[in-house]
This record gives sequence, C-alpha cells and structure tokens, in this order.
Amino acid sequence: MRLATVIVLLGTSLGAIASAQASADADFDALTLADTANVTVSAPSRWRGAFEIALANYGAASQTRDTHGSDTFRVGSSFAYDGTLVDGWRAVVSNRIDMGWRRADGNATAIDTFKQAYVSRQATPSFLMDVGRINVREGVGSGFNPTDFFKAGALRSIVSIDPASLRENRLGTVMLRAQTLWAGGSLSMLVSPRLAGRSSDAALSPDFGATNHEWRYLISGTQRLFQGFSPQWLVYGGARISPQLGINATALVGDATVAFFEYAGGRGKALADGPAVGDRFHSRLSSGVTRTLPGKVSVTLEYDYDGLSANRSTWHALSFDPARYGSYRDAVSRNQELTTRQSIFAYVTWQDSIVRHLDTTLMGRYDLVDHSAFTWVEARYHWPRIDLAVQWQADCGGAHSTFGAAAQSEVLQAIATFYF
Repeated sequence: MRLATVIVLLGTSLGAIASAQASADADFDALTLADTANVTVSAPSRWRGAFEIALANYGAASQTRDTHGSDTFRVGSSFAYDGTLVDGWRAVVSNRIDMGWRRADGNATAIDTFKQAYVSRQATPSFLMDVGRINVREGVGSGFNPTDFFKAGALRSIVSIDPASLRENRLGTVMLRAQTLWAGGSLSMLVSPRLAGRSSDAALSPDFGATNHEWRYLISGTQRLFQGFSPQWLVYGGARISPQLGINATALVGDATVAFFEYAGGRGKALADGPAVGDRFHSRLSSGVTRTLPGKVSVTLEYDYDGLSANRSTWHALSFDPARYGSYRDAVSRNQELTTRQSIFAYVTWQDSIVRHLDTTLMGRYDLVDHSAFTWVEARYHWPRIDLAVQWQADCGGAHSTFGAAAQSEVLQAIATFYF
C-alpha cells in the first residue's frame, strides 16, 4: 500500500486545531534554536530545515488482496525561509522533497512539494498585501475542515497522516491577497488566477494545474462580538464555482474546554453525482469540543458531516459498481473530502507522557455509515535537534468499506527527523 493510499483509507479526514498538536516532522516552528541555559536570548533563524528517514512495514491484509506484507523506505528533506528583505517587505519560501522505495516491487519514487513562495508588503500598520504561492489554511476543526477551500488537489505526497501535517505539507496556491485590520476585527480578500488546466505527475513540477486550474476568490472577515467570541465569515467562489458561505467559531466553555463549530454550504455537484445530475445545495460541518486535562493531556471529540460525500444508499450502490467505486474513491482523495457522509473523529495528545520529552498521540475515526474505523498511535521522543517516532495504524471494516478496503490492515512505521 502506497502512502497516498493511506489518505483514501482515512476518508481524507483532514485538518488541525492548534499548532500544539502539529507533528514535529511537519512543524518546524517546534525547533528551539536558543540555548535555554544562556541569559541572552538568540534571535530565531530565518532559515529552518529538516531531514527525515522513515521505514514502514505494511502488514498482511485482513481482506484477500495481499497475502504478505511489504516494507517501504523513505527519505525526505524540507526547508523554509521567512525573513525581511527591506523595511516593510517580507519573503517566505518553503519546499519539501520526498523519495521512497518499496521492497515488494522494487519501485523508487521521488516527488517535490513546492509549498510556498511569496512576498508580503505591510504598507501601514493596518494594511498588508501578499503576492505569490501561499498555503491558505482555513478552519477550526481537527479532523475535517469544510472551510479549507484551497485543500483540493494540494497534496502531492503524504509524510504523516496527522491532520496538522497534511495541512502544512501541501502545495500553496498562487494568489494576490490583501488584508486590513482594525480593533477587534479584520477583512481579507484574495484572488487566484487560472495558470494551467490539469495537474502534473512530474517529480519536480510546481504543479500549478493542481492548485490554479480555475479562477477563484475568497473573502473572509472577523469581528469580536463580545469577549472571547470572534467568529469568522467566508465567501468563496470562482469560475464554474457557485458562491459558498462559510463560518468558523470557537468559544471557551469553562476553564479547560473549548467548543468549536465550522460550516460551509452552497450549490454544487456531489462527488458521486453523474453528468446528468445538476447542481444542488450541500452542507458540510465539523463540530466538537477540546478538553484540557491534568497531566498535559488534551482530548478532542468531533462530529463531521459532508454533504458532498455518499449517503448510505449511494455508498451501498457504489460497492456493486467497481468502475464508479474506484472513480469516487479517487475523487474523495483528490478533494480531501470524507468518504461517506457522517463520522466521529477523536484526537488525544499527551505531552511528557511517562517520561519527559516523550509525547504520545492517539487518533481515530468511526464511520457512521458503514461502521468501519481506523486507529493511529504515535510515540515521539524529542531531543534538541532530533526526533525519534514510532507510528502504528490499524484499519477495520468490510471489504468495500471506508477503512476496510485497504490492501493491508496494519501499518507500523519508524521515523527519525533531524532539524537544522
């Protein structure tokens, strides 16, 4: 099973709540460059980077597709630059390249992900403008983000199935963006041009066809209504894209619980609709709570609904039509939508678990339509410039279910990440 297939098995359950949940192999901001024993605080470097080595074993399948497991070896390197050019001007560049080899067939692959490259100008303290390739990440959900409108087609390679890593390690979109700020609120407007008609499989391609295949726009605004509550409103659309309305909101419930709500709705075609079916109104939402517990434990429970995905009857019909089933699964993976209409997502983090510097993450999703499920566990130990991690994933369900359709039902992976 290739790494890109993992996303299909997970029903493209994507997204993240906070940078504290980001995996260290994707979130380079977690690297501390200063010597904490020195009273003089060092300025953060404009350059950040990492080199990663991973070995994965795909266990035997519970279905009949494979009768033996296989190993995959992967190496990856990434860098990011964020610095001031001249007064008022800032440049941001980030890129990642991954190479892999699978023992079962001896195939070697390489893919480059050109994440960001843009310049930013702060004309006044309250007005900013950006131009270039930008990774716009919207949404407050943890496992699914309906308002993350620029996620479709943006994944070229999968380095971690943690939702925060999926949002970080993807292609940005070429655009012009302007933002104005005021006390208690902001307004942002962006426009993204059409640059190419189709995506590219070439290893070193910037793949503008994946992210800039249509003219699109996004308008978003926030305004503090009262203390601690500043909802975000969004309007998204473009060529052959009906206007989509979105909203993101979070609220503190008690001293240690945050409730979140994310919604997007508008007219369009569902992923399983044929050419004879016209546009209809579809809703998507992600809603749940995050609770912080004693001992540096954080628990998120989330309900996800995706009106663009198959309901129970459509999903049942697809399982008897292999051609439509395969095409639908490909569309789900490419657009990063849920495979079926409803599911429950859970995300648990435990910092300094058992011993100091050892972080444990548990993630899982239960499909409410076909009752399949997956579980993913990671243990990650941090040194100042090195991380060692072990990840285990298990999928269960029927032969054509969301998570039971995997060629292998179990994946074990070891990762070493070196930061510089």
